[in-house]
This record gives sequence, C-alpha cells and structure tokens, in this order.
Amino acid sequence: MDLQSILGKLFANAGAVGIEGVFQFIFSGQQAYWYEIKTSQRTAVGRHPRPDVTIEVAEKDFLGIMAGVVNVEELFASGRLKIGGNMGLATMLPQIIDHARQGGGTVEKVDMNKRYPTPPRFSEKLTAALPRQTSIERRARAELSRHEFETRYLPNGIPLVISNALHDWPLFSLSREESLVHFAELQGITRHGDYVKKTFSTERDFRSTSMAEFIASLDSPAVKGADGEPPAYMGNNILPAQLLQQIQYPPYFDTSLFIPPRIWIGPKGTLTPLHRDDTDNLFAQVWGQKKFTLAAPHHREALGTWSTAPKGGLDGCDFNPDAPDYERFPAAREVTFLRVTLEAGDLLFLPEGWFHQVESVSTSLSVNFWINSGRGW
Repeated sequence: MDLQSILGKLFANAGAVGIEGVFQFIFSGQQAYWYEIKTSQRTAVGRHPRPDVTIEVAEKDFLGIMAGVVNVEELFASGRLKIGGNMGLATMLPQIIDHARQGGGTVEKVDMNKRYPTPPRFSEKLTAALPRQTSIERRARAELSRHEFETRYLPNGIPLVISNALHDWPLFSLSREESLVHFAELQGITRHGDYVKKTFSTERDFRSTSMAEFIASLDSPAVKGADGEPPAYMGNNILPAQLLQQIQYPPYFDTSLFIPPRIWIGPKGTLTPLHRDDTDNLFAQVWGQKKFTLAAPHHREALGTWSTAPKGGLDGCDFNPDAPDYERFPAAREVTFLRVTLEAGDLLFLPEGWFHQVESVSTSLSVNFWINSGRGW
C-alpha cells in the first residue's frame, strides 16, 4: 500500500473525533502529500499552499506508527517527528491514529470544544458511602506495604500522599544542571495564553518547544501577563524513552497496568483548574512544590461538572474553589475541599473520579502515571 493510500486510511473517519483542517505530510526523500478533512475529504500529492498542520517524518517511522509499533508522541519527543502550524489541532493526531488502528467505523461525531452532560460513575457511589474525609493522610514509603495499599486505600478510593517515595529515581537525585544533559534534543508541547479558561479545548495556544531550552528558561522570574495570564506550561507530555531509565515505576500496581508516564514542567503559577480523570493516578513530585485541591467524586452535580465527550471520560468543572460562586452553585457549600502541598519526593495516589485542581507553588517538574487498574469497572 502506498503512502497516499495509507493517509486515506488514517484520516478516513477523522471527522468523527472532531477534526477539520489540512494536514501536510513531508516524508524522507521530500515526498509530500496533504489530506483535507472538512464536509468532504480529499488528498493530493505535493504541498498545500495553506496547511493547518505540517508534519515531517521519515517514511519508516510513519509506517511504524500505522503498524502500531511506534508511538507518535514518542517520535515527537525524541525529535524524529517535526510538527508546525496549528499545534492545538496537531495534539489530536494520537486520537486520529488510535481511531484508524481500531478499525475506524462510523461513530457519533464529537466536538472537542463542546461541553456534554456528565454521566455518573461507580466511584461516586463508593465515596458517598464512606465517612466524610477532611484531610489527606501522609505515609512514608518505607512504612506502607503493597498489601496495605491494595486492601485499605485502593478498593475504597482513598487519596494518599506517600513521602520519601522517589529516593531510587536517578532523576530525583540529579541537580537541575545535571538533568539538562538528559533533556538535550528532546521536544515538548507548551501551553500559552489563557489556557485555564480554555481548559481541554483544542483552541488553546500550543507550541513546540525544546525541553532543555524551556527548563533553562525557568531560571527567569515567572511574570504573569498584563491580563493575568498564567506563565507558559509544558503539561501532559509523554515521558520520552530516553528518560525512562531515570525513573522507577511505583511498586503498587503491576507494570502491565501502567499507561506510558507523562511529564509536567513549569514555573511558579501554572494552573490546571478543577477536573477529574477516568483512571487511577500516581503523581510523583520530582522538583519543587505543587498544591492540590481535591473534592470527592460524588460532588459531581454540586461542582457544575461537564464532559469533553458524550460518554464522559475527561470531566471539567465550572466551580472554582479559589473564587467560589455560591449563588450559582449553592450545593458547593456542602463540598469538603481537601488541600495538600506535594514536596519534592512525594507521590500522590489520586483515585479515579476525584476532582483535583493543581497549581505550581515553585518551579516544578512532575511525572504522573495513569493506571488501568479496573477498580470498580
């Protein structure tokens, strides 16, 4: 099958995941093809005069992506895949690839910039039946066995901070200057502008950035813009393969259950507003401090929760725990918010369904692990 036919297979149902635009591919040997996804779809050889996204990748790497043996995010992070243009649209590429590799098929079109009603979850029934939690327990890693974690915290969906948890991570032991060696040649995607008000939207200002240069820039004082915009944030990037040997998977789940870990880097003031994920999460604080504000899953309705897809999954909230609007959300008065600051070396167990807001207290580097634990499903 030639490259143009493979592109046709890749984008055949891209519109079903909320994609519209022109993707330009430039392969090794300067072979070029573009694919347009709008009300109708078309492809052509050569270069489009006004592509929305331009992707440069070796032919063998692209074939590896389509065969499922190469991760597109990993290629990008390692510098073997270059992306230009609308980075918000480009961030949808992994979803397009997954959809194509799963066989495509006709599905309900999802508008990634639309808010959908949020369906209930098992975790809501679980926490509603437990005594009200007023604080987050902190345990030293040396004092917490896997058996206790599996029998006390995991089945009940109870958040927990595990301290002194990263002492066996080479990345944790390195100085900032030493660690920059490991970030050389690596790429990441940074968020700019008012990414808080455009939470989870493809309309956010994303940019491709050198990881080493971004980390070096963190030495400059973080200054908010005149309109109060937060500082640039390299959030939710895949942890490049070159850095995997610098970390350790936490010993509380079988490694087969882990989703590839993600890395988060930014100065003081970066903010991810109140939301919840659809898997259990282990969040490791490597540098600096981060403040978490948590609320139990069964407060879904009180917090003005909405979803990014019809069946839920990634859920945002209109309620702001730092600027509460009780006239609009009167039931939020009954919500107990748990606040905890993670120090370097801490590991937070954040069970599926728990709402959380995250703010950098200082220059920060974190690694998180989402886990397909199957708890409650």
